[in-house]
This record gives sequence, C-alpha cells and structure tokens, in this order.
Amino acid sequence: MIPARLSLETLRELRAERYHQRPHLRVRTETEALQFLEEVGLCLLFSAREIELPSLWGAICGQDRPLPDHHNDYELGLAWEWKDSLPVAGKVLYGKFLRKKPVFISLDLAPYFYALSPNYGDPDQDYLQDYQEGRLSVEAKQVYEVLLEQGALPTSRLRREAGLGGKANATRFDSALAELQTDLRITKVAISDANRWGYCYVYDLFHRHFPQVVEAARTITGRQARETILLRYLQTVIAATPSQVGRLFGWGLAEVDRLTDRLAGEGRLRKGVWIEGLDGEFLVSLT
Repeated sequence: MIPARLSLETLRELRAERYHQRPHLRVRTETEALQFLEEVGLCLLFSAREIELPSLWGAICGQDRPLPDHHNDYELGLAWEWKDSLPVAGKVLYGKFLRKKPVFISLDLAPYFYALSPNYGDPDQDYLQDYQEGRLSVEAKQVYEVLLEQGALPTSRLRREAGLGGKANATRFDSALAELQTDLRITKVAISDANRWGYCYVYDLFHRHFPQVVEAARTITGRQARETILLRYLQTVIAATPSQVGRLFGWGLAEVDRLTDRLAGEGRLRKGVWIEGLDGEFLVSLT
C-alpha cells in the first residue's frame, strides 16, 4: 500500500517499475508490447512533459532514454512499427484521444471512454444535432460525412473529398481529425501510400471498426466510467494531483473533487498524499 508521504525518489522508482523502464522488464516483441499496453491501459508513444503517462518507447528501451537524432535506431524502428501494426490489427486504440494528443487506449478500457463521449443513439444521425447545437465544428462535420458516405479513406483523399485540400486548409483539417478522434467518432484503420511521401493514415468511423466497444459502453454510466478511468490511471502513474487528472481527462476540478471524495469514502482511493519535493496533495489508488 502507498504510504501517506512519499519521497520523489520512491515515486520515480515505483513509476520506473510500472512503466517497464528497467532492463529486465523491457518489451522485446510485438506480443509483449501489446501485453504492456493492456497492463497500463493508457500510454504515450513517446513521453511528453505535460502528460504523466508511460511510453511505449520507454518500455521498448527499458529505460527513460532520450530520442536519438537519427532514424536508423533499432528501438525507434520498433516503436514506429508497433505504433501502426497494433492499432491497424484492431488490438488497441491509438489516436488523439486526450488533450488532442496521440495516446494508446487498451480495448478493455476503451468502452469507459466511449461511455463519456458524445456518441449515443444513431451515429449516422446524431452528429447533426451536435453540429446544430455547436458541439461539432463545420470542418469535423464535413470529414465525418465523407467517411459516412464513402467508407474508409486515406488522409490525402479525405482532405480533398471534405473540401479541405491545399496548404491553406491544413490546420483546419488536422483540427477536424483531432476533434473527431477525441470524441471517438473516427479512428485509424490502416496505413496507405496514397500521398507524395508514400505514408499516410486511413480513417473510418469508429463504430464500424470497434462495434464491441460501442456495445460494451451501452451499460456503463458516466459515474462508472469516470471511476474506472481514474482508478486505472492512478494504478499506472502511482500518484497524481486533482488538477493533473482534470487537465488530462477534461474534467472540471469540482467534478474531480466529488469523484475522489466518493472513492475515498469507499476506501478505494487515498487523498492528501504528500510527495517530498513536489507541490500539492496527491491522489493514489487503494485498489
């Protein structure tokens, strides 16, 4: 059990073990990579200063290794390869799901995120209501409707069909993709060589490729979803402040406080943990 006070060094040691940033825990095969992603639930490809999560890169290297300044690095090649192969095989989600940043989400955790998404009812129709009520941008609507009508498309063609081709529309198109991924409306389903660089993603509607996630989410309440996501996150990162939780998942601080008060009262979470050398009070999971 995590004590009420931790040293920063102890926290770093615990995270290194959990993140597989130890030589004896390093990920060596694609099967082990999937097992690692399923174990942690949420994961980055490469570490990000503003997001506390493990990274597939760190697990492959078995250490918190800086990125090389060249592309012919063996571990870097594995990271890029598995970043594509595992999601395309439908074994894990990978996309801009949190803070419009790309993250992996394990399939067992995915229904809880879907339960908190704006998707409900008929996905072929409900996006129109979201658009009319200002919850979906016009660019996202255009991209969504192209995929709805034509099926999976590489980004090069998707841009043109959505009327967002050309350099002037690049930012608008990228923002639309991020918006639709964050809402779990679209997902990457393949890799294509249909652009001048010979590499781009193929997107399609989320519910077409992960119907099991959609079906599993039907019986999950918002309360259950937030509880499960929060506790799984804390099990992975060991400790986090309420503000860190709120920023990562887009939850208001008052909402986080209500959630953590309830879980603390049920003995599933501890509040007010101090970490020497860090500001604020931290949350830790007791499950």
